[in-house]
Amino acid sequence: MKRFFTLLVISILISTSCCFVDPVTRAQNLSQKGKFEDAVKILENEYKKQPNSVPVKSLLAQSYADYGLALCQDIAKPPKIKYPMAKEQFAMALTLNPYLKDAKDMYEMIEKIQESFRSNNIN
Repeated sequence: MKRFFTLLVISILISTSCCFVDPVTRAQNLSQKGKFEDAVKILENEYKKQPNSVPVKSLLAQSYADYGLALCQDIAKPPKIKYPMAKEQFAMALTLNPYLKDAKDMYEMIEKIQESFRSNNIN
């Protein structure tokens, strides 16, 4: 009986540790699958817990930028909806990491697009 209990405990420990993936790794996996919104939520939670963690901060900034880019490329959303959403993601990325050149370039491009919409009265 004692041996059975020991084997049961060991098998439970092995099965649960094999399936455990830390939140940062899970967020990275979601990003690779294009599930940026889910990845951002996970990383935002981790950043609240670890605001001084450079890896978490860097990954969150990059995830914001990746999500912004995905929004820009989303053909299902009209420009008046996707560009403000994307611009917000790029702004959040730049708040965490002002050196993300792609995020800065995309933010500026969206500003130009929005200005063009306003000056040409495009709704």
